[in-house]
Order: sequence, then structure tokens, then C-alpha cells
Amino acid sequence: MTISTPRHRARGWLLALACAALGTGVAPVHAQALQLKWGHVYEASSIFHQQAELAARKIAEQSEGKIRIEVVPASKLGQEGDYPLMLANDSVQIAYVTAATLAEGYAPLRLGSYPFAFKDLDHVRKYLASPLLGQLMKGYDERSGNHLVASVYYGARQVTSNRSLPRPEDFRDLRLHVPDASAYQLFATALDARPVTLPYVGLYDALKKNEVEAQEYPLSTVKAKKLYEVQKYVQLSAHVYDTLGIVIGKAAWARLSAPQQAMVEKVLVDGAKWTNVGVIAGELEDEQFLRGKGMTVSQVNRQPFLERIARRSTPEQLGARPGDWAKLQALAN
Repeated sequence: MTISTPRHRARGWLLALACAALGTGVAPVHAQALQLKWGHVYEASSIFHQQAELAARKIAEQSEGKIRIEVVPASKLGQEGDYPLMLANDSVQIAYVTAATLAEGYAPLRLGSYPFAFKDLDHVRKYLASPLLGQLMKGYDERSGNHLVASVYYGARQVTSNRSLPRPEDFRDLRLHVPDASAYQLFATALDARPVTLPYVGLYDALKKNEVEAQEYPLSTVKAKKLYEVQKYVQLSAHVYDTLGIVIGKAAWARLSAPQQAMVEKVLVDGAKWTNVGVIAGELEDEQFLRGKGMTVSQVNRQPFLERIARRSTPEQLGARPGDWAKLQALAN
């Protein structure tokens, strides 16, 4: 069996579903069409951009051209941390935003981004379908006024570097790029690394110039941004199984009628489920791809890292609601 087979099947399922749902027709253009912008930081080649464009087409058709969505990739509208404010002020109407970034405005969402919160991918699957996540999404809506429509599996965050980092002590004083969100920062500081935050679009150049020595994105990002050209090692730490929120701004959501809201939500939730299939299958392919590019890929013992994190912080100190950590861990059984 080849590693790429699950990826091809998942992509096939995703595209087949989308094509069947979308058909070949073109939605009519109406003069009074509601124009929305969907912004994100990921490359146009990413599965997230493809899912967003497929969803935009389906929404246009099902609304008979009354709702038109322009999907804008690659940080052209703003950086990851900009989108919550842009959604609030209606300068962008829909966005992909990581759960860790959304949690900067609603701390209980940090539960799923806390380092080593999940035992494995099956644990993540259960969380994505759980009432616990549903409660957290509702809490975010009530706090922010925006609407967190769906959560999408983004991928397991892995560490790349130019030297092997198999032990927690190997991270001491390491210039490690992490996004500007508390859960990501905790991973770096608990290991005594030196966290460096910079725009997503500048990551490649910063690694090339050795302004940062290592970074910790999912392998799909390592592949898409060609970080294999400036990094030698992949440590499969899976310290965060990350998720993205598909968020619609308060003003944009209010402009939709109740039937339109129901239709848009269904399209986005269904699309998120099939994106999850593609991302999961893609992780296997990405690992093989990076090996083929000459990177040394190795599994690390997660237990010493987990113990180091636990000595430095608790989920509740990071903002989790009392009792939620126990509920999350119970999902693994």
C-alpha cells in the first residue's frame, strides 16, 4: 500500500461530494447580491482555500446568486491575529482563525489548544463531534457577537529545526517561532525556548536568515511554504492537534435572513467534515513528501515534554473552565 493512497481517496471523496452538490450550473448574478469577503492566511494551493471556494460556489447557487463570497488567501487581507477585530468591524465578513487565536477573546477555547491536550487523532475526532466543543463554540458566540460556525481539523503541530531536538532540554534558548497566542507561547516558554512571533508570510525568510532557528506548524504548512529548503529536521511531537474556526462576523450574520443563515451554516459544516478527511489523509502524504526532500523525520517521546508543560501551567491557569479538562480527557476512553 502506498502512503499517498489515503490522500488521493480523501481528495476524491471531497471533490466528488463537492461536485455532486454544486453541479455544473452557474448561479445568476443579482444586482442586490450580498457581497462577502472570506479571508485567511493559507496558500491558494491549500485544502482550506479549496474548501472555502467550493463552499462559496455552493452558497451562491443555493441563494440564487443573492450571496456572493470572494475568498482571499495568503494573508492578503491581514495576519492571523488581525481577523477577530476585522470580523468585529465588518472589514472582513468570514475568516479562518485558529482556535488558539479565537481564545485570546474567549479564554475557555484554549482547552483544545493546550499542549498535549489530546492523546491521538481519534481523541481529536471525538472532540470535534462532542457537546463539549459545542458549548465552547456557543460561549465564543455569546462573548464576541460573531458566529463560530464550524471547527475544522488543521493538523498536528510539529517542530522543524536545523538540529535534532529529541528532549525538552534541547529547546533551552532556542529561537522558536510560535504564533502570538497564549497556548502556543506556553509550549515555547515551558521548554525554556525563546519564543519569536513574526508575520506568517515572513517565516521562510526568517528561518533562512537564522533570525529564528525553529518553528512549529503542521506539516502541510512546512510543505506549502517550502520550509524544507531552510530546515533539516522534523520532530513529530504533535504537541497541539490544532483546529481552525470558520467565523462569520456579527454584522454579516445579521444581514442574512433566517433561511439563509440555516443554508450557509449547513454548507460550511458539511464542507468542514470533508475537509477533515482530506487533512487527515494529507498528513501521511506530507510526512513522506518531506522525507523525499531530504528532511530527517523522527518521532519524539511525548511524555517528558508533557511532564514539563504540566509543571509550568494548568489548563485552568490558561483559561479553561473548571471541569472541562476532565471532560476532554474522558473523551479519549
